[in-house]
Amino acid sequence: MSLTFAKHETFYIRDGWLNKGIQAIVDNQNIFLDDEAPEVLGLGKNMVRSLRFWMQASGIAYEERVESRTAQLLTPFGELIKAYDPYQELDGTLWFLHHNLISNDDLTTTWYWFFNHYVPTRFTHHEFVARLQAWINTQTDEEDKKVAESSLRKDFDCLIKTYLPNQRDASPEDVLESPLTTLGLLSVYTDLDEETGKKVKTYRLEAGSPDNIHPLVMLYVLLKAQQNGERKEARQVGLQVALREPCNVGRTFNIKPTEFEDLLSQLNDTYPECRVQLTRTGGLDQITLPGITADDVMKMYYQEQLDAAEEVQTWSRPLMR
Repeated sequence: MSLTFAKHETFYIRDGWLNKGIQAIVDNQNIFLDDEAPEVLGLGKNMVRSLRFWMQASGIAYEERVESRTAQLLTPFGELIKAYDPYQELDGTLWFLHHNLISNDDLTTTWYWFFNHYVPTRFTHHEFVARLQAWINTQTDEEDKKVAESSLRKDFDCLIKTYLPNQRDASPEDVLESPLTTLGLLSVYTDLDEETGKKVKTYRLEAGSPDNIHPLVMLYVLLKAQQNGERKEARQVGLQVALREPCNVGRTFNIKPTEFEDLLSQLNDTYPECRVQLTRTGGLDQITLPGITADDVMKMYYQEQLDAAEEVQTWSRPLMR
């Protein structure tokens, strides 16, 4: 595993950034390395570097050499966002972005660790950094363990601002929130430190709300985990595996088993062609997945959202006189 920390230049994903990046790539695939990038994007140099990083970490774009220059190109996911949800207004898009961040152990290592391995109920800044350093020590050899604590602190601040709505003491630089704050995965409160007796900010990892998890988005994550892992050819997966393994539904949405089963019921009732069978035999709960790809499910989700929007538009048009 290649571990990467603090490549975001301390800037979290701000509202409107990803659409700005998509449009820039469409106009000029070399934009992020061009001298005029700050002027074109309306961002400072460090923010341009940050946006370049987030475009890749979020799964919207990838880089390759084109005619001896480094170019950014849209991924299939990036193309879908451009076509169906350029301003990232759909809950499904936000969950897809979140899933990509926590699945990218290479570029967003801290996000991967936090949601897949740490998974705390509550935590402080000090506990977060100490646990992250301890985990790094188990993943790397002696030479690679030397990660600057300042980089881990920067990742802590950036992750918190990615998911937690702005606080009263936010700086003017942080007026624009991250779109992922609407997922409601983090909250903060003031607690009393037992050792020092002083008040300390304490954070809580919250459960994802089933109300904003579309059944097709849940199915996408199930299939993606299966098709990207060692079980590519298998159609079955254990219920506990789906709830506990890295990057699967339990870790992505942080939901309870009962909520997951409710989402399965919604999926089976609404999309019988995508049915997921849950079988309980001898204390071993198994899930049988449909024979479709995760990418096809993502396309199905976006097409359904477009059809629904067009239907609403049709019904809301004024009658012609």
